[in-house]
Amino acid sequence: MREAVIFDMDGVIIDSEPLWKKSIIHIMKQHGFDFDIDMCNRTKGMRVDEVTEFWKQELSANFDSKKTAEEIVNEVIRLILIEGEEMPGLKKLLNRIKNNNLKIALASSSSMRIIDSVLTKLEIKDYFEIIQSAEFEEYGKPHPAVFITTAKKLTIEPKNCMVIEDSFHGVLAGKAANMEVVAIPEKGESKLDKFIIADKIIESLDELTF
Repeated sequence: MREAVIFDMDGVIIDSEPLWKKSIIHIMKQHGFDFDIDMCNRTKGMRVDEVTEFWKQELSANFDSKKTAEEIVNEVIRLILIEGEEMPGLKKLLNRIKNNNLKIALASSSSMRIIDSVLTKLEIKDYFEIIQSAEFEEYGKPHPAVFITTAKKLTIEPKNCMVIEDSFHGVLAGKAANMEVVAIPEKGESKLDKFIIADKIIESLDELTF
């Protein structure tokens, strides 16, 4: 029986995936590397420290991955505060879930600094009983740790939780946590075969009913 809905943040609550890509491309250019959207998509859904470490190894680069991750985070927060917009149908969905007496949580790969910036910007913090960042986990998505921790804090069995995710790494994490997973892929990705592992694929939060 469904008892809780766990939201991913980037690309689900706020239209921040384009901002992440702009930030990564901008910061990596400062370090002498020309990035494109396809390169950004390879690490979509991962923690930013894992992203910078991945590319440091992949490019045989000598930048400080921790410092570079912090630079990306600062740029993402700057863009969120200027350009960030909630995803269509978000507040209606949050209210529908609340009216159905289901618990609501947030489990994101983003740092708490970014999470706090988003929730403040959109004025929605009070909807969430639990807010969990993967920065506090040993492993980020696609490892299920952040979802498992969130379920424990909710005191709800994972099998009774629904996850709403936009990235393939996030979908993998939700399925690995033994949760019901709804995928809302970025435009142009909804027909990709890899998302077939989700329990449901939608194009907008408006399509979810409770």
